[in-house]
Amino acid sequence: MDRSSETPRAWPQGRSAPLKVTDDLILAIPLQYERSAIYHGEAARALIFVQSDRAELQFDFFLPDFSGYTLQNYKNEADENKVEVVYLHAGDPHEAEPDAPGEYPPNMLKRALQDLLNPDDYKDMYGLRCYRGRMLGDRLSCYGRREEVGREDILLYALVPPYAAGVTFPMLQARYFSKRYGGVRIAWRTHVRNLPRWREIDTQIWRFIDAWNVAPAQTPHPFSGEQPPPGDAPAADGVNRS
Repeated sequence: MDRSSETPRAWPQGRSAPLKVTDDLILAIPLQYERSAIYHGEAARALIFVQSDRAELQFDFFLPDFSGYTLQNYKNEADENKVEVVYLHAGDPHEAEPDAPGEYPPNMLKRALQDLLNPDDYKDMYGLRCYRGRMLGDRLSCYGRREEVGREDILLYALVPPYAAGVTFPMLQARYFSKRYGGVRIAWRTHVRNLPRWREIDTQIWRFIDAWNVAPAQTPHPFSGEQPPPGDAPAADGVNRS
């Protein structure tokens, strides 16, 4: 009997097989955050880099409570509450050097201000400085501090009205290099209406990553921040429910 064609009565439980991002970061992702789990009862195999044991991972969650997939919400391809982590993979630690190519936010902003953005046309909002392009366009480039302890920044891109013809789901997108876990690149996206919650979204992504990491214990990373008191510790799925 082909059980793959049966409609499940509940979203599959458990975790994905551990997949290595860096030596310090090996993730076992709860299946409720993997859309592909509904089809096979397990997460789809992540992209493995050629000639490497490292993987590129994806996962999704839903606002306002950072929950995962259900038999109802996975059917909505245009859910404005969904946050997609498009990729998480190892980066080159040298990306954080001054003027280096790559996705380290200070270097990305410097290049953009030189070539694309108008440094005098900006608006400060939601803890970000949002620049318009030198050519009139429908996108803001927003820069700000995302993590105080590690002094790491973020560069976000947000579509603004009036939207171009055919744009039915205006996006807020982030992509950046972080020094954490030996150096990783991460990209996430959601509906642009969630711009006021950008910091909350980004912080929760890292809480998930920290909670799902099954790599052998290392010395606490200086960028991981203070540990929450026991009563505020996140659950195994990475969501703080206190």
